[in-house]
Amino acid sequence: MARILYVSEGYSTHDRRFLQKLAESGHEAWHLPCAADSWRRESKSLPKGIHPLAPLSRNPISPGNQNWIRAALRFRCVMRQVQPEIVHAGPVQTGAFFAAISGFHPLLIMSWGSDVLAVAEKSAWTRWITKFTLRRADIALGDCEAVQERISALGQLPQERIVTFPYGIDCGVFQSKVSELRLRQKLGWDRCRVVISTRSFEASYGTMIFLDAIRRVLAKRSDVRVLMLGDGSLRRQVEAFIGASGLKGKIHLAGQVEEDTLADYFAEADLYVSAAYCDGSSISLLQAMGCGLPVIVTDGFGNREWVIHQENGWLYPAGNADALTATVLEALDENQLRAAMGKTNAEAVRSRANWELNFRKLLAAYDKLLFPTVVKEVKTYAQLSNR
Repeated sequence: MARILYVSEGYSTHDRRFLQKLAESGHEAWHLPCAADSWRRESKSLPKGIHPLAPLSRNPISPGNQNWIRAALRFRCVMRQVQPEIVHAGPVQTGAFFAAISGFHPLLIMSWGSDVLAVAEKSAWTRWITKFTLRRADIALGDCEAVQERISALGQLPQERIVTFPYGIDCGVFQSKVSELRLRQKLGWDRCRVVISTRSFEASYGTMIFLDAIRRVLAKRSDVRVLMLGDGSLRRQVEAFIGASGLKGKIHLAGQVEEDTLADYFAEADLYVSAAYCDGSSISLLQAMGCGLPVIVTDGFGNREWVIHQENGWLYPAGNADALTATVLEALDENQLRAAMGKTNAEAVRSRANWELNFRKLLAAYDKLLFPTVVKEVKTYAQLSNR
């Protein structure tokens, strides 16, 4: 078993899932957040057995600002304190960059999707940081083919040093069920079609595009209602928009929801919609699909690997409120098609996005870093045995 330093942006539900599995695997792990993040902070405490470390910064960090520089300097102190055998770090421009400039190996860099798909292209500076960091990875981890392709192009890494798999979901939790919330009855929505969004209230997730499209949908369909889960820096803007548009009572802001009850919210809905500009294998999308929902997502990157237009969902151009409006209206008119799509989606997730099975690929990557000679010998023996 190894000493592993797990570095991430903050402490989200997705971090907890990774750390829980690390704790169960027997590895000794430390969790190092790059910055405190109140909007996406997981309410549950760290899994038992995971050693907590103070965030590198108490304020938001972005490539080049003073908090980012201070965080990079503090990272070296943490390395001396923990003395890990493996560093597992992401996103690329923050946690992984700090690990890269420390010169530590073996280094596993975990992409969070948008870091290589979007952030890398923001400027020449962020592109340089991304290339510099990825080229120092012993293994790079991505959650879809689109991310894999960008890692390969930017990092000039051979395919044997890139591990790709959907980070997946707990298929025992996210499945079709009868909601225990009785939310439709409580809100007076029994006869309504319900649209659900579970993305954070941030510009990168197209929050205001989503609301603009929903406003137009509600103007044409009096039987539609909307569940918005989550929170974010645009919370006040969202509330102001709902109030100014006269949509109170038609859009329910549920706030941050525990993962244990998230499936019940999906069970209250007829259609999942995301307006995010950039996704790998979106966990939110996989959760909705696992619960048997038809989906509407933006046409690009990882979404194309999960959604075939008008077969198991709908795709539309990112940032286009007109197209999203038309797509939602089309989907709401297709009752039989939506039901068929939901069944297809649940089956797809069970076969391709089972977190219990997919996590084993990460453990195999750790073994490859810890015992490269042994892994190579085992592969050679297996190849000879198959001849």
